[in-house]
Amino acid sequence: MSKADELAAKLRETRQTGIDATLGTDQAIDSWPGEVYAMYHQIEAWLKPLLEAGLSIRRNPTHVFERHPEGATYAYSIDQLVIEGNHHSITFVPIVRFTADGEGRVEIHLKGKEIPLLRTVSEHGETQWWLQSIEQSGQQPDAVALTEVNLLSVIQEGLDL
Repeated sequence: MSKADELAAKLRETRQTGIDATLGTDQAIDSWPGEVYAMYHQIEAWLKPLLEAGLSIRRNPTHVFERHPEGATYAYSIDQLVIEGNHHSITFVPIVRFTADGEGRVEIHLKGKEIPLLRTVSEHGETQWWLQSIEQSGQQPDAVALTEVNLLSVIQEGLDL
């Protein structure tokens, strides 16, 4: 094999690796709304008793523009989840799919503050959502799993119940 053939093989390999990476990020963006909507569906199920008591839930369409760390840019449609009750509202705002500390980030806006909600994926491909406290004085923020009880604590605080 000539030197030119060796370099051509390396070039093909490098190009294929780049194509594979691009396809992976494209697939991650394509699946992101579905991951967020699955979480919304779980929240709606947990809140069913409150819906029967007058709580209101709706989805607002929005657009997100984000840049992958390797430079690719993405623009896509995704819904926000708005929960209203007791003259207050809580909004779940999908921020980014690509984040250094997880596999996606949604912010919960309530009463003038934001609570980060981070998505992670286990080695078995299972999604887990984590409510994070705000970092204070250089300490690592605490995180708790998004469970029915933890969500209801956020709802109670955000809606002054």
